Amino acid sequence: MRALLIIAVCAALLGACGDQDNTQKAEDAVTGITGGAKAPPRGTNAETLLTQAQQAANQGRDADARATYERAVQVFQSSGDQAGVGRALLALATHVRTTGQGEVSRGIYARARTAFRQANDEAGIARVAYAVAELERARFNNEAALAGFQEAAATFHAHELWREEAHALLGIADSDRRLGRIVTADGMLSRARAIFDVLNDREGQQAADRSRAELVNYVDENDRERLRLAENINYADQGGNRMLEALGHLGLGRLEALAGRPALARRALSESRLIFAEMKLPHGEFDAWAATGDLERRLGNADAAIEAYARALVAFERARDVQSHEAMTYEEGAAAPLPERGAIAMAQRSHLELPDAAEARLAAARVLAGQFGPAGSGMLLLAEGWLEARRGVPTDAAGSFAAAARTFATADLQAEAGQSLLAHAVLAAENNAPREAVALYEQALAAFVAARDRLGEAEAHFGLARALVAVGESRMEANIRYRIAARLYTESDQRERAEQASAAVRTLN
Repeated sequence: MRALLIIAVCAALLGACGDQDNTQKAEDAVTGITGGAKAPPRGTNAETLLTQAQQAANQGRDADARATYERAVQVFQSSGDQAGVGRALLALATHVRTTGQGEVSRGIYARARTAFRQANDEAGIARVAYAVAELERARFNNEAALAGFQEAAATFHAHELWREEAHALLGIADSDRRLGRIVTADGMLSRARAIFDVLNDREGQQAADRSRAELVNYVDENDRERLRLAENINYADQGGNRMLEALGHLGLGRLEALAGRPALARRALSESRLIFAEMKLPHGEFDAWAATGDLERRLGNADAAIEAYARALVAFERARDVQSHEAMTYEEGAAAPLPERGAIAMAQRSHLELPDAAEARLAAARVLAGQFGPAGSGMLLLAEGWLEARRGVPTDAAGSFAAAARTFATADLQAEAGQSLLAHAVLAAENNAPREAVALYEQALAAFVAARDRLGEAEAHFGLARALVAVGESRMEANIRYRIAARLYTESDQRERAEQASAAVRTLN
């Protein structure tokens, strides 16, 4: 009863964890809790004291552990070793937290952070951030936990403390899961698993696998959109609304293409085309064929992409002559006017043509409409960059890619911005500028993640790994990126690319 009363008093004394007076009260309270515990002999080495304290904690001798940790703090303090003070306080705080006194531990963590700051020990500060994040997670303060894990992960990464980074990533993933950010959580788990794989850390691998197994039970951001589209398709089918049904399949196809599920994307886009053909609505046929061409082009299936774009442009020409009520209704809901969408398809098609044919294609695209929106303008800039790169004018190509990325980003077209940055990164890598390529690949990856574009993520991870190898600084980071790329390629049924990434991993081991 007396111990419980003391613990309650400690918590009351603590108050706000950032207040210096309350921190001191927490220190005094914990010291008081040790009561009659036997203190270690004077003159004992501080590192030995830490070992003895941990042994006492492991044996359940809480009072002895606390007293020994406090003695270690004093010895480190007397020698002026602020990093040692921080380590001892961090261990003490974590022990106090695990014995059910989380609020008391906050003040001790604050003391540990202060000591590490005085020692200019960034890794120590990160370990405190991680420990406090664990405390917040236990209390379901998910935003605070996420911020703490992110702070810790960033510092661990900067200092190449790989195992600690991976554990912080597991914490980020769990916090994101609780906040409903399932796709983001999956990305964190992919990186954590890759790190554990490189380190051959079996325990870490199992922890990452358990987290992923739990994650699949949740509805992610893409699943919510799939459900909405499926409901629209079902409603339209029951009501005989063929337009809504076809649009549902078209939206589903585009979603699955971004999500890296090409087989499902092809199936949905094919269903959409069939319905539009039955309706004699070439506007929809055009969009479905163009989306198919985009998918196949990004997967590296040049012949399939060329055929799809050819069929799209045939449908586009037919659509320009159709002025039916259905066509007008369809165009009212389209993302851009028909001429602009036609120009975009031409620009995408030009990437698969020889330079002279590509230039003629782009000239035709430019005259389709007098004024494009950001989607059309950006895509023409991107296509011009591709053409300039093939003509051996890298400076002009770089300018076009950068302008395209800015145009897309301004309109929040993240997937398209990612493609422009990716093209720019490839150009930099091919022109012996690996450091520039690294920065561009990282920017492209951020854009693809924002767009939940798994095909783009795979390409960005793979390219970034190659650039890192060329820079020659972090083989470990390159190894991690290749492994993530291999996983994403495998999940999107790109077996040849997956094997290429796996082969690159073997050259690094």
